[in-house]
Amino acid sequence: MNNTPFTTNSLILNAFEFIKKKDFLKAKKLLEKAISINPEIFEANHNLAILNFQLGNIDDSILFFEKSKKLKPEFTQVYFNTALAYDRANNIELAIQNFKKVTELDSTNSLAFLNIGILYKKKFNSIKAVDYLNKSLDLDSNNLLAYHELFGLYERSNQMKEYEILLDKFKKSSIEEDLFNFYYAIYNFSQKNYHKAIEVFEKINLKKEYLHQNINKHTFLAKSYDHINKFDKAYQHFKKNNELVNSAFGKNINEKNFVNYINLRINFFKNFKQQNWKKFHIKNDYKEPIFIIGFPRSGTTLLDTVLRTNKFVEVVEEKPTLRNFLTELEKKTNSDLSLINDLDEEYIYKMQNFYFSEREKYLKNKNVDFIIDKMPLNIIHIGEILRFFPNAKFIFALRNPYDCVLSCFMQQFDLNPAMKNFLSIEGSANLYDLVMKLWKIYTNKFQINYHFVKYEDIVLNFEKTTKDLYNYLELTWSNDVKNFYITGKNRLDISTPSYNQVSSPLYSRSLERWKNYKEHFVDLENILDFWVNEFNY
Repeated sequence: MNNTPFTTNSLILNAFEFIKKKDFLKAKKLLEKAISINPEIFEANHNLAILNFQLGNIDDSILFFEKSKKLKPEFTQVYFNTALAYDRANNIELAIQNFKKVTELDSTNSLAFLNIGILYKKKFNSIKAVDYLNKSLDLDSNNLLAYHELFGLYERSNQMKEYEILLDKFKKSSIEEDLFNFYYAIYNFSQKNYHKAIEVFEKINLKKEYLHQNINKHTFLAKSYDHINKFDKAYQHFKKNNELVNSAFGKNINEKNFVNYINLRINFFKNFKQQNWKKFHIKNDYKEPIFIIGFPRSGTTLLDTVLRTNKFVEVVEEKPTLRNFLTELEKKTNSDLSLINDLDEEYIYKMQNFYFSEREKYLKNKNVDFIIDKMPLNIIHIGEILRFFPNAKFIFALRNPYDCVLSCFMQQFDLNPAMKNFLSIEGSANLYDLVMKLWKIYTNKFQINYHFVKYEDIVLNFEKTTKDLYNYLELTWSNDVKNFYITGKNRLDISTPSYNQVSSPLYSRSLERWKNYKEHFVDLENILDFWVNEFNY
């Protein structure tokens, strides 16, 4: 008598019991045993895929999801789950493909259309994103996340007529009135009706579960009060915004880790002697890389957009090209900076090629003459860059230190150990001080090919400043550069918080803005005044 079916069923049932108890590892072992007895049993494969997904074993998860699809090719949920796994693996194309299969099998699945829309938004394909998000709403007019994504897309791309139409649709839904008023207030802010925006926002009492809306409420209130020159109220809302961000996302992030990382670099390079570097012959079969560096909120995105007006330029914006390069380097040095001294030519060339291959992954036009890598805080890695690319060019974006620090405090960033320092003005100022100290050490130790571009000079003397920049890069300047904001407006792929600034003509309101908040800088003057003098402000 064959007991195999009974054995596998028992194993699967026992696995389910352990899943209920949240003992996923025991459940996983039982399911693996069931598959070893009968590899073709769907329940074991599909649940093992789900368990691996929950445990973070994404590659194994995808393996078992793909097998589950073959065992039950008409089962909608397995395609949905497979799509989630591919999304977690950052394989957007296969995630979309699987979600689309869900919609083929079940044309009423609002969540699948929603997820396709969000994935197209990740790909910066706003037309398809809007299409699928609207399809999701057609199936479920109470889908709050679809509204949230659409409102964001319309506001970001200045499609305010579509925003109005969506508001009307939202008002007819059964979602609570305070959420409608939230998006209505944002509409008023976008139309520069700041007093009305404040009036509506101040009356809203959102539930705590609406985390992003509660955070953004304070963001827009702060900006609205700033626009009407009520700076005390603006500051209080910027502060409240940052407190909510920290409470929601910052608990397991230690900002001191980044501070300590920079201090280690300062201590190493201040005692560094370049003559200790083993020399190597520089090949000339590649173009030296170009980097836009600086402190965040110094105008790097503005420079990016100004440079993109030239058809021969492509800017790789805030991609992990150098981070991946440094991760590869750490395999050799184990994070010991002194070990970059004694590198042989073969390894140098290997790493040069590694950087260029990483950079190429993010190129949309591979036939351009000038490729510029923009990541402001790459400034802290100039030492490693020069070890492999001694003739690299650096465009250094500068801004009044006080304005720069204030803008970091006012801006909402995705939190990591570096960005968490910006949740307070003090943290922003201290990090600014450390980064610039490291920069000064670099300039004392190395011959760096760099060009300063002050944000204020772009605003007040645009033509001369941009011509000087183009000359530095040996690019031809044209009058098209003056219309850089049209380039910005046509881009929905700006991955920094500066979209609104670079999609509008220049304005001088942001110059010396810090003076409106000077009482909050009283204890920081000893730090920032040094850099004001250093950079001739």
